[in-house]
Amino acid sequence: MMERIQLVEPNSKHMFVVKESEEGQRLDLYLSNQFPSYSRSYFGGLIGHNRVKLNEKTVCKKGTPLRPNDKILVTFPKLKKDPAIIKEGVEKLNIQLVHENPHFLILNKPHNLLVHAPHPQSTAITMVDWLIAKFEEIKHVGYGDKPGIVHRLDKNTTGLLIVTRNNCSHAYFSYLFKERKIKKRYLAIVKGHPEKEGEINLDLARHPTIRNKMTHVTSGNIPQIRGRIRQSKTIYKVREYFDNCSLVEVYPVTGRTHQIRVHFSAIGHPLIGDPVYGEKSKIIDRQALHANKLEFVFEDETYQFEQNIPDDFQDALCHLQKNKTEIFS
Repeated sequence: MMERIQLVEPNSKHMFVVKESEEGQRLDLYLSNQFPSYSRSYFGGLIGHNRVKLNEKTVCKKGTPLRPNDKILVTFPKLKKDPAIIKEGVEKLNIQLVHENPHFLILNKPHNLLVHAPHPQSTAITMVDWLIAKFEEIKHVGYGDKPGIVHRLDKNTTGLLIVTRNNCSHAYFSYLFKERKIKKRYLAIVKGHPEKEGEINLDLARHPTIRNKMTHVTSGNIPQIRGRIRQSKTIYKVREYFDNCSLVEVYPVTGRTHQIRVHFSAIGHPLIGDPVYGEKSKIIDRQALHANKLEFVFEDETYQFEQNIPDDFQDALCHLQKNKTEIFS
């Protein structure tokens, strides 16, 4: 069994002095090495919210290189969420427990719900809040800022999600995702008529000017890309054509942030209802994307789960099957 996760007291302060052997290390990586239960992105959030000082001065660049004898002061955030508000909030969440195993859970996530807090200052009720309220042991699994989480769905994407219940299963499922040994299928409604089936092989990176957006990499925008460029692959096949859009089955080979949404937008067929990479829709008020199938092997047993599309997705399909009017606002 892996060592239990150690969480830090809210609003506590911690001082460090950089050793000669740590010279040149970037600030966010240094801090994540001091607190193994917390990810580098977590400390990037703290740095971005002015909670880290370097030599008594607030630092805003998470990639700042360190020098020997630098003094670092990090202040963890206060507990922002009122326990009573969390309790009330999680009781209203429409999360379905599809399967319960001693080592993992399979959940059906509704739309308009974050899997975990996007930054340390967030007060939004998340799926992680629900998990800790229902399965308290998950609080000590994996990374402190997103316990039990080994993959995620966007806020307005619905469907199946794996959550781990102990550190051994967390390590195992993390390995399965890294090695692409978990089969996933999504259903999406996209604008226009893509080829009956195909592959989309486009590298993805953080958008150079819009913080919460991704972009596909082209020869024209490479000079502007500052973050990591990641190889990405999506396989799809059309299940049904409508007048001006299509229902497609999507099989992401890689699992990059916003991958399906960016890939279909890049080939001229954005998901309907996606205001970030496409257009808003009159028939669904979110991106029409649902994770409806998972398959993997755990302890020599094959598990397979399927989840029907939610009501709003079904209503959109019924509209498309019955009407031949323009659907984009």
